[in-house]
Amino acid sequence: MAIMEAIATTYLEADAASVTFDDIPSTYEHLQVRISARDVSNDFFESVYLQLGDTGHSPVDTGANYSRQYMYAYTSSIYSAAQTSSNDIWLGKIAAAKSDSAIYGPLIIDILDYANTNKNTTALGSNFNGYGDYVRLTVGLWDDTSVVNAVLIKGNGNVVRGTEMTLYGIKSS
Repeated sequence: MAIMEAIATTYLEADAASVTFDDIPSTYEHLQVRISARDVSNDFFESVYLQLGDTGHSPVDTGANYSRQYMYAYTSSIYSAAQTSSNDIWLGKIAAAKSDSAIYGPLIIDILDYANTNKNTTALGSNFNGYGDYVRLTVGLWDDTSVVNAVLIKGNGNVVRGTEMTLYGIKSS
């Protein structure tokens, strides 16, 4: 049975460009970030991005070292695509300014084997928009074998007051 422990929680009291979790201990097998967020952008939904870092990057890698594949369904249509040599991993969409003000988009990010220096770090992102007409699954890669000790999550615009993000560590019992 896996053990899941909360490492840190951030609750935004004011709008912010991003949220960073740093000084992450390497004592877990995997990490998970659970997010309830909203973006200020003047649209119904807006993108969320992930960047990872180690001691060689301050605090995260902003170079073109990320790639992703994703698929999503919106109303009755299904889409998929891939991207390489990106500056971040585009994970999904959260509610934005044109959405009902009570809706904060949920997003779960799994960062697998983040302390394993024998392979690149992979991340899985899954979310839906709160209305039930959009669901997305993204698989991303950070082309680096370093131990991840920082995670940065950002919106396309600022994420708003009331956004909450919790970082968990997962290990075998």
